[in-house]
Amino acid sequence: MGADDLSALLRPLAFAEGAGLPPALWAVLASTLSGHPWTTQDVSVFRDRWAGRLDETVTPTASGYRLRDPAEALRLRDRGDRAGEQETQRAITAALLAEVPADGGTGRRDWSAAAPYIVRHLATHAGAGGVLDELLEDADYLVHADPGGLLRALNAPGSAAGQIRRSVYRASADVHATVGLSQRRDILAVDAARHGELGLARELSRVRPLRPRWATGTMVHLALRLTKAGRGVNTAACAVIGGRPHAVTGCYDSNVRVWDLVDGTEHLVITEDDGVYALDCVEIDGRPHVVTGTCSGGVRVWDLNTGTVRMALGGHKGWVHAVGCTVIGGRPYAVTAGEDCVVRMWDLVDGSEHARMPGHTDEVRAVAFAEVGGRPVAVTGGDDNTVRVWDLEDGVEQAVLTGHTSAVYSVACTVIDGVPHAVTGSGGEHTARVWCLTDGSERALLSGHTSWISAVNCVSLDGRPHALTTGGDRTVRVWDLTDDSQRAVLTGHDGYVDVLACAEVEGRPYAVSGGHSSRPRVWDLSDALRQPVARKGHSGTVEAVHAVTIEGRPHAVTGGDTTVRVWDLADGTERLTLTNQHRVEVLACATVDDRPHAVTGACCGDVQVWDLAAGTGLRSLPGHNHRVETLAWADVNGRPHVVTCDQDRTVRVWDLEDDTGRPFLTDRTRSAVRGMESVAIDGRPHLVTGSDDAALRVWRFTAKSRRVTATVPTGHHSIRTLAHTDIDGRPHALTVGGNDTVVQVWDLTDGTLRATLPGHASGVLAVACTTRDGRTDAITLDNGGTVYVWELAEVRLREKVELPARAQCVAAVGPDLVIGMGDDVVVLTRDSV
Repeated sequence: MGADDLSALLRPLAFAEGAGLPPALWAVLASTLSGHPWTTQDVSVFRDRWAGRLDETVTPTASGYRLRDPAEALRLRDRGDRAGEQETQRAITAALLAEVPADGGTGRRDWSAAAPYIVRHLATHAGAGGVLDELLEDADYLVHADPGGLLRALNAPGSAAGQIRRSVYRASADVHATVGLSQRRDILAVDAARHGELGLARELSRVRPLRPRWATGTMVHLALRLTKAGRGVNTAACAVIGGRPHAVTGCYDSNVRVWDLVDGTEHLVITEDDGVYALDCVEIDGRPHVVTGTCSGGVRVWDLNTGTVRMALGGHKGWVHAVGCTVIGGRPYAVTAGEDCVVRMWDLVDGSEHARMPGHTDEVRAVAFAEVGGRPVAVTGGDDNTVRVWDLEDGVEQAVLTGHTSAVYSVACTVIDGVPHAVTGSGGEHTARVWCLTDGSERALLSGHTSWISAVNCVSLDGRPHALTTGGDRTVRVWDLTDDSQRAVLTGHDGYVDVLACAEVEGRPYAVSGGHSSRPRVWDLSDALRQPVARKGHSGTVEAVHAVTIEGRPHAVTGGDTTVRVWDLADGTERLTLTNQHRVEVLACATVDDRPHAVTGACCGDVQVWDLAAGTGLRSLPGHNHRVETLAWADVNGRPHVVTCDQDRTVRVWDLEDDTGRPFLTDRTRSAVRGMESVAIDGRPHLVTGSDDAALRVWRFTAKSRRVTATVPTGHHSIRTLAHTDIDGRPHALTVGGNDTVVQVWDLTDGTLRATLPGHASGVLAVACTTRDGRTDAITLDNGGTVYVWELAEVRLREKVELPARAQCVAAVGPDLVIGMGDDVVVLTRDSV
């Protein structure tokens, strides 16, 4: 064998990924790269002869081969010729694609029959060849590709056209990466619809029983790079370990987790004695370390390479809320503070206490660092509503900044126009404050959040100082501190966010955000500034959905945040937005005098009646002083009435054609009513309710009173919600228990249990019913984000569809399901779209 043949057969192995190339693909790539035909037999003979230069890995499907000598691999890859290597990777990508069989019926690539190496590593080759976005055009590839390999490859540079498909894949990768192919197909299809990519959604869902018709996209963002699966976090910082950027997160379960910011892999887990609520990273003796503070007053310094403790710093009493690290005169220091109101400074080389700084009159929550007048300072904030500035060379308090009206939870520092500044966030205010540290003046207010601010950080973007803020409204906001403008709003967290950290990843600014109830997310801040205008949708959780006909067309009505929104079901056009004074939690729709109406209940007892055709509020129903738990429309003597029940267990019946200053009937129940529906029994209108005492009650209203005509004990611990329908011409109620995984079906004519709907993977949150083509179906949502469709006549599960996230409410309209999933509205359909 000559030198050229030797090089031709070795060269493919220099580009091999993972466990290496199987013999069949080795032969294919050798032929592609050399232009000479090679067979699997040729490869086998070569392998046996040159086994000393090869590494073999035995896998369940086939052996894989790589070059043993990394230097030889680099030489054969021609690493000095970037354009040449990229061209080689393109040729490899094309050759591997050609090996994917075609489906005989459709002519599409049959990825289920592709070689495992192609499924796992094609994205890596395509990314290195600069053709990954072309590969992403194949919707089925998104379903079948190995999630780990594809997610890593998505960080390779790409085109603007491919950015959306990359974002679709990343949006819920923490969910779909660990499920089956059908479930991943469902999740990707919904996420495509949330991105406005309806063509991709149709392609992904073409073989599924329910397909996205449209969805809002409030909770997806093109800047998202990674969501770390698992528990939420209390604190976070970033460090470079082994030349790669990592996040270091502290959790209430007493673990410190260290994970790669590029692919999310876990590098290290450190177990503390107590819950970790504050930490920061620093380099000591050229090695990365983390300083942790716990709820018992412990402060420890850990080596991030080995996970071993370097030293313990004693002195604090009670919770340590704040830990910050800095370098002064080339020497690393930590500043810690917490429940004992004392700010302490520690020398991290010898563990000595360098300074003790009393002054705060309540717990200290945050610390950051700056240089003022050429001297290093610490800036702290706490429950005494003050921001204090400390000289770190002599431990003297330099200034007290006042103006906050509640506890200061977070502090960050930066330089604006050459002047040191601090940015602070408060637990009771919706604005962040910007302070000049030279003279102590308040420079600006950053307004835009709709809830408290729990974390701030500062970063340079496009050469200008920016602040990141986050908190109770679950958004991360990016502010240009040169002109105090809001540049971006990062959405997608499904819980409160109170942790922010920043890092540089491959030369680009990244942020890590998360919280105790919200998994960490990683954002590319450069892309955050280039996010298109926010898509339509609610800015808070969609708490209730219903349906109504307007001008002969079916519409969905959704309530959440402080708005009621009306959507054309056919195409998702937002027809109407009605603004409420308080957060909408429940709603019901009805046609009154041939006009569509809605009644809404809010968190503070506010009940409003709306004319949906005119888009106006008609009247308020006063008297509720507590959260409205449930409401419904009811027929009383042939006239439409509204029935409400609030948290104090009072049921009120309102005649909308009469004086609505007081209810038509008032009744205080023994147990809180959680669900109610209007139903016809024996041809007469009734109301069925479900209560905390787990009983179904059937009510009959007369002109002057009400009467409970039946009480049915269900056996649930309590009733969360209910729905009603007719089965075989008889009225039935479907009940959902507090944490039950079973839905019960009750015949309201005789109070008997007709059936149960079992098999939910977690507790059921919502139920709805629909009748179509002579068949009655029930739709249930469980806590894990799965939609179940049941045929009630035969009591069988017809289909399941996986959602990207937990959904909390559902309504059925003909072939469509309207689902509230977090802040988004998702419409699934059985019809072709």
